[in-house]
Amino acid sequence: MIIELERGRQATLDQIRDLAVRFGNRVELSEGTGVYDTVHIIGDSREFASRESYILGLPGVRAAWQPTGGYKNIARVVRGNEGKALHRERRVVEVKGLDGKARRFGGGNGKHIFVCGPDSPQTLEQTLATARMAREVGEKFGILDRVMLRGGAFKPRTRPTDWRGLGMKGIAIMDAAREETGLPYVTEVMDHNLVEQIGAHADMLQIGTRNAQNFDLLESVGRFGKPVILKRGFGNEAEEWFYSAEYIANQGNLDIVLCERGMKTLYTKGGYCRNQPDLNACTHARKQTILPIIFDPSHVAGDHRIVAENLMAACGHLVDGSITETVHTEAWRREQLCDAGQALVMDQYSILVEAVLEYENHVAPRMKTILRMLGTD
Repeated sequence: MIIELERGRQATLDQIRDLAVRFGNRVELSEGTGVYDTVHIIGDSREFASRESYILGLPGVRAAWQPTGGYKNIARVVRGNEGKALHRERRVVEVKGLDGKARRFGGGNGKHIFVCGPDSPQTLEQTLATARMAREVGEKFGILDRVMLRGGAFKPRTRPTDWRGLGMKGIAIMDAAREETGLPYVTEVMDHNLVEQIGAHADMLQIGTRNAQNFDLLESVGRFGKPVILKRGFGNEAEEWFYSAEYIANQGNLDIVLCERGMKTLYTKGGYCRNQPDLNACTHARKQTILPIIFDPSHVAGDHRIVAENLMAACGHLVDGSITETVHTEAWRREQLCDAGQALVMDQYSILVEAVLEYENHVAPRMKTILRMLGTD
C-alpha cells in the first residue's frame, strides 16, 4: 500500500508504522518534492489495507492506494480501486563496501554499475588477482564506487558430474578478496537452508536462472533482507520474472536488482550464442517496475569474443549495470573449470568499461531525450 502524507506529521507516521508492524509489514518513507511525502507499506499488505478508512482519517493523510495487479510492491504505475494512477519513482538499491563507498543501482541516475569477476573462485591467487585488477579499473576511470566483484562459490550445473564450486571455502576466498580490495561482492545462493550462512558473508545475494521460481528460496532471501540480484529464468516470460521479484518483496525486501541473462530458444542451436538476449525485456522491466535492471553479457554470449557487443547493445536499453564473467589472464582460461569460454580477460574488460562510460556520457543523454519525446522514459 502507498500513502501520501503531509510532511512533518510525525505522530501520524508513528501510528502508520505501528499498524504496519502489527501486520508484519515494513515501512519506508520517500521524501517528495512538494509538501507531501510518500509512505510505502512493503510486504503482504492485505491486512493493513483493510484498515484503509482508519488510515484516511489520520491527520495529514491526503490519499492512499492499494494497488491492483499481481506485483503490487514493485509496480511502476499503481492504481487504487477508484482508478486514480500514481507513477512511482524508480528505486535505488545500495550495496556498501569495506572501502566506505556505496554502489547505487538504479534510480534513473544513468550511472552504470560494473560487476565483474570469476565465474567461480577456484584459488585464492586467481581471485585476488582478478579483484586487484577490478579495483585498478575503478581507480583508473574514477568510478570505484561503481565497481563490484562477483564469484559463484556454489554452482548449479546441468550435469551432476560437473564441477560445482568450492562451497564455503569459495566464500572464504571471496571474503579475502573483499578484505584486500574493499570491493563488495555478490554470490549465488541455491538453497533456502543456506541463505543465512551465505548471507552472513556476502554483501549481495544472487538467485540464478535455474532458481528463479524456487519460491522457498525467494521468500527466504526476502526475509533475510540483504540486497539481491534476481536473474530471469531462461524459460520465463517477463511477467513471471516480476512475480518472482514480488515473492521477495512480499517478505519485506525491496532491495532487488533484476538481471536479464537470455532465453533458451530454437535459435540458439546454430552455435552463434548460448542464450538469446531479450533486450526488450530490459526496457519492459524499466517501464513496468520500480526496480533497477542489469544485463549479463556473458551468459547470452557463451563466447568471450562476442561479450563486448552484447554489453554495448544493452546500453542502448539504458540498463543500470552489468554483471560480467572475467579472468585475470588468458592463460588462466584453460585452468577454469566452469564457463571458461565466456569469460573476458580483465585487460579487455577495462577497455569495455571505458566504452560504456563514453556511451554514458555522450550517447545516453540523446537516448533519454528521444524517450522523453516519446513519453516512454
